[in-house]
Amino acid sequence: MKLIYFLLLSFSFFSFSAEASTEPSNPQSVKKPVKDKVYLVGVEDVSYYPLFDFNGKNNHQPSFARDLLTTFFDSHHITFKFVALPVKRFDKWYLEHNIDFKFPDNFRWRNDQSNSLGITFSAPVITLSAGTYVNKQSATASRRDIKSLATIRGFHPSLWLQEIKKQRLSVIEESTPLAVVRHVLAGNATATNIDANVINNALQKLNRQGDIVLAEGIFHQQYAYHFSTIQHPEIIHKFDQFLRDNTELVAKLKDKYKIVENF
Repeated sequence: MKLIYFLLLSFSFFSFSAEASTEPSNPQSVKKPVKDKVYLVGVEDVSYYPLFDFNGKNNHQPSFARDLLTTFFDSHHITFKFVALPVKRFDKWYLEHNIDFKFPDNFRWRNDQSNSLGITFSAPVITLSAGTYVNKQSATASRRDIKSLATIRGFHPSLWLQEIKKQRLSVIEESTPLAVVRHVLAGNATATNIDANVINNALQKLNRQGDIVLAEGIFHQQYAYHFSTIQHPEIIHKFDQFLRDNTELVAKLKDKYKIVENF
């Protein structure tokens, strides 16, 4: 009986040794752990400085959005990548590009007003004015006076959708804010709906500061930029906490990029 036990024990020992010897001796040949997920942040493929400035070739241009989001992700040790996407397909990004986040986003820009995709929006990141901006000589213009609107190709002119639908307003689309501003200055377009901070940046480049102003007699309203997601609401919650904990940082970024929220 002792002999049988001894033989079984010896067999087990040699079997274990044989299995152990099959393991690779070079530690570098061992399969590496899967890298951390790279979160994809969908951004608009347009230079909309100072608010954001992204394109397919360079997503590292300085802007308010880039600085803020980079600081957030880095502070939480989250690996991410900006992906510049076509503005015209803005409301299809989540369906077509498998992105994790979108910035900027706002419920008012969606064709699907029921939010059937289950998008989670962050707290407001920055509050801006949706308005109608005209040549300073037309500062007292009424809604009836606006015959044409210059805007960025793919932008959603929320305040003028009914007029466009009824073909009472023609739309001139351009790929850059500078081209949009030039249309208004030259009288090719009666007005534009792009953001005042972006307009003022373009006017400064043209040395025409103050030549385009808000038509205060035409309905205008405040709206906000939000950070959004479908799959990662827990990260949006972290972002909201980040905004609450870093109000001074956000204020400094607005000051750095000369962003005015209330015109």
